[in-house]
Amino acid sequence: MEILIKYLKIMEIEQYCSFNLSLARGLDYYTGLIYETVLTGIDQVVSISGGERFDDLLGMFSNKKIPTFGVSIEIERIINILKEKAKNDSTLRAVSTDQMS
Repeated sequence: MEILIKYLKIMEIEQYCSFNLSLARGLDYYTGLIYETVLTGIDQVVSISGGERFDDLLGMFSNKKIPTFGVSIEIERIINILKEKAKNDSTLRAVSTDQMS
């Protein structure tokens, strides 16, 4: 945690981060870090990514402890939020990839 906080300060983004040590899910097989990225500053608090260590999950099927980490990114949710923001912000403009060349 000390190293992470040091990097957050170096990158000048610590004001955008918070730590909730009560976050828990999948207690049967998650074995370490659990994280979730939430977007604030809109009408609701929205989770846009998450991940965790789950060394014991594969071990349930193989009888071996296999170090494993999984992540998910809510691409569709992020795109929908950006589209909504672009509708409400005249400085943002959607550009198709065909127009970018």
